Amino acid sequence: MNASTTPDTPSTPLVRLRAISKSFGGVPALINVDIVIRRGQILSLCGGNGAGKSTLIEVLAGSHQADDGTIEIDGRPVFLRSPADSLRRGIAVIHQEPSLVDPLSVADNIRLGIESRKGPFINRASMRKESQRLLDEFGVDLDVNAEVGSLSVGQRQLVEIVKALGRNAELLVLDEPTAALGRVEVEHLHALLIRLRSRGLAIVYVSHHLDEVLELSDEVAVLRDGRMVGRWRANQLSLDALMTAMVGEVVDIRSEIVEKTEGTEALRVVALSGKVLQGVDLSVRQGEVVGLTGLAGAGHEELARIVFGADVPASGQMFIDGKGVSFRHPRGAIRAGVASVPPDRRREGLLTGLDVERNITVNAPSHFSKFGWIQPRRRRKLAERLVADYEVDLARLSQRVTTLSGGNQQKVLMARWSVRTPKILIVNEPTRGIDVKTRERIHRRIEEFARTGVAVLLVTSDIHELKRLADRVVVFERGRVAEKARVQDGDGRLTALEHTQDNLPKGNRPPCLPLD
Repeated sequence: MNASTTPDTPSTPLVRLRAISKSFGGVPALINVDIVIRRGQILSLCGGNGAGKSTLIEVLAGSHQADDGTIEIDGRPVFLRSPADSLRRGIAVIHQEPSLVDPLSVADNIRLGIESRKGPFINRASMRKESQRLLDEFGVDLDVNAEVGSLSVGQRQLVEIVKALGRNAELLVLDEPTAALGRVEVEHLHALLIRLRSRGLAIVYVSHHLDEVLELSDEVAVLRDGRMVGRWRANQLSLDALMTAMVGEVVDIRSEIVEKTEGTEALRVVALSGKVLQGVDLSVRQGEVVGLTGLAGAGHEELARIVFGADVPASGQMFIDGKGVSFRHPRGAIRAGVASVPPDRRREGLLTGLDVERNITVNAPSHFSKFGWIQPRRRRKLAERLVADYEVDLARLSQRVTTLSGGNQQKVLMARWSVRTPKILIVNEPTRGIDVKTRERIHRRIEEFARTGVAVLLVTSDIHELKRLADRVVVFERGRVAEKARVQDGDGRLTALEHTQDNLPKGNRPPCLPLD
């Protein structure tokens, strides 16, 4: 499906940013950015980590105010003082993590702050009726009485969008909306956005998934180093050209199969069951990359957590190098040679209160301590070597790790395991929310682990990542293994998950569209 239907006559401009500049501590984040956002169009905003996308979103949201430049809505200059002010003017920003109240119902969340009242009391019947009307109007199939905390990430995003539409939003800004979604939820979201576009809404779509960008968008704007590189019609832009515009150079995406020799069996699970898993058998050999995938909650994520000791199985057996093991805590798994890069960097991976030096060396105390005493100089040298090896872009080792971009945070998590050389490496959504250049670097690091004999479990919902890295793919469905397929075969369940694979046109980048 190609949703790019840019009309010959440009639609009406809703928002125009003129010469927007913004700096933080003297460091420029945006430099003279011009952009036009039109009614009835989907404009994708692309760029690498640190390109300025997040700052531009915060300016539109009213969370940051520009140092220079003007914002116009319907041709009139405005000053967006706060997110509430921005929303009053019809601009709604949907962040990657929806800002909903979990214990409340769908109806309560949609009408939160604008509740229907009957005298001094909240009229819940009226709220349910109005929420249902909005859900029906925009074609969203959700139970208004369902508790939001029980919904999937994709369903929560739909609630957030309907909530904004109920406040008469005319511009929706979606920041990495599909980063945590399965393919079916992505399709539901895209279908809704196409319906909203047809109703005349303006949509700004921010994503590192470039195949989605070219499929969904009418126009694509690219930021690099805080500057607007250009704007193009999506149906005239190839994937190669888009990546080159984002990075500023041709990105060497490795396409050939990496030669490696698989060794003996590193991991075997037999009849493993848990909260979701139901009697799963799986074997992974040394040097093999096995992809685990399925819809959210299908069981592949639970398997990864059990192997790392984060969850305890209800029954079954697990063997590492032929020896039976049972983990009650990740510490036991780490001692047995299991490493894990979790899907949520901030909550599960990084030591958010500490600096880069301590984060990147946390798994290797034996390399910089003697008789239990830390030797700061040796730790710093180790950190410097890892930062250089993994090309972590930072100002200084003492800066807090949360100040790094998402891609650099992920490099820190990968680098900390390279010192230990694990037997089994679990990488869960390793390139979620990461730009194309950093994505390729992380992919090559995963290949390097496999080449050295590490057994890799690749947990991902990204079909392109599976095809790029995995030797075998194991698809989970309702706690069981649904299908196994060789990636090279391109058949079976893997093709069913893939749906269609458009051949994007190659060629030189077309000329930029003018600002107006």
